[in-house]
Amino acid sequence: MRVLLDCRVASWSGVGRYTTGLARALATRDDVELVQACAAGEPPPVTPGPGAEVVAASAHPFGVRGALELGRLARKAKPDIVHCPHFPTPAPVRGPLVVTLHDLTPLLVPGVMPSAVKRVVYRRWNARAARLAGRIIVPSRATAADVTRLFATARGKLAVTTEAADDFSSGLSGPLTGMLAHLASPPYLLSMGNTKPHKDLATLLRAFAQLATSGPDLRLLLVGAEPPGYLGVALAGVPPDVRARVAFTGRVSDAELRTLYAGALAFAFPSRYEGFGLPPLEAMALGAPVVCADAASLPEVVGDAALLFPAGNAAALAAALSRVLDDPALHERLSQAGRERAAQFTWERTAAATVAVYREALQLHTELPGALHQASGASSQA
Repeated sequence: MRVLLDCRVASWSGVGRYTTGLARALATRDDVELVQACAAGEPPPVTPGPGAEVVAASAHPFGVRGALELGRLARKAKPDIVHCPHFPTPAPVRGPLVVTLHDLTPLLVPGVMPSAVKRVVYRRWNARAARLAGRIIVPSRATAADVTRLFATARGKLAVTTEAADDFSSGLSGPLTGMLAHLASPPYLLSMGNTKPHKDLATLLRAFAQLATSGPDLRLLLVGAEPPGYLGVALAGVPPDVRARVAFTGRVSDAELRTLYAGALAFAFPSRYEGFGLPPLEAMALGAPVVCADAASLPEVVGDAALLFPAGNAAALAAALSRVLDDPALHERLSQAGRERAAQFTWERTAAATVAVYREALQLHTELPGALHQASGASSQA
């Protein structure tokens, strides 16, 4: 089966990690001939070789030029199927199409995409993908429910195919140096430093302020770069000694992130909305006990291998973290359960499930060629 995989965003975070993990797992299969459509100048997820070609794209994927270019690349590559691992799709669509919709955060969480114009464009691109795809892959049942609720044309097309972290967790850990080594001296809690509204970092900061009174040496590390002045505003009114124990790490490499996960007393993930949620899975794979919100897809991902708390409840989060810190037996149980849970998610399994979706899309296209061609032609005029 010859598959054109859109890898134009493979270097991005989030969807890029999904694209890379899937591409590499597909390339190991003897029933897939992979064609990677990559942004010019960007390294492909899979080194070109037998069964793994590369075609270069110059236009940004988000826009009409990108859609037309991907359509041209698809005509030239002559794949059996095109898979778009994000909502941008080719124009026109001339053959079987599979699209992965990871989440609909900008449409469901106020403030994530403040521009009304951008939200309209975002909705139209997702609606187009839902209408034209023969099959739609989603990473969780929660996302499946969101997609079908917002886009009626997606009904009957959805396949839940989970993501994985085994490629990340199996990599080498790297030494921490300079300021990062100073920040990560034990004991510390770890979280992601994304300050978008749905990540709900404010709830974690309130929880830490409660915890810090009983743990004078405990610190909170937030992975990523601090928006200018963020902590000063978010921790206004918090005692200076507590404020001094909260820090953003700055940008870190994957090797450094693995080391941070492994050294954390616990990993906290207060997000109110996730299409899947790779960070808790990465943390569990590296032995960090996980405490996360009971929101959206997160319970599906962590199962009973993490402590859940009601999203937005800082007191409950503080209590859950306190349990992990004060109970060595619970700490060890969560660490072991997390490793076992994470081991159930592999890119090899994801690729196998994805190929099964490809076969369904191919069969559908064979059975309904006239209807699909008509829909594709009409959509290309949109």
